[in-house]
Amino acid sequence: MDDRREYWWVRHEARIQPAEVGFVGGIPVSFRFIGMTGSVPAASAELIERLPSPPVPLISPHAEPSQQPQAQPQRRGSWLWFIGVLLLILVAQCSGQLFDMLK
Repeated sequence: MDDRREYWWVRHEARIQPAEVGFVGGIPVSFRFIGMTGSVPAASAELIERLPSPPVPLISPHAEPSQQPQAQPQRRGSWLWFIGVLLLILVAQCSGQLFDMLK
């Protein structure tokens, strides 16, 4: 059987609250309201809308570093960037003289 936990908005006793819902075989069997202890039987509450998945930590403390090969630095286009930066420096240095000649 498929046992899983999902987070839903649940209506219970005229209040709508977020809850962790336990499913067995696709059928809700229990609700545990967020911030409260204990669980409520599924027959006494109503599912409203599913909440998004809880956030997952990007870096887990027990994860080992991946053994992927290091990517080679991209060399393509590096001369174009170099020439572009030199051209910008030249224009910045000579811009005053160029504007004086245009007057």
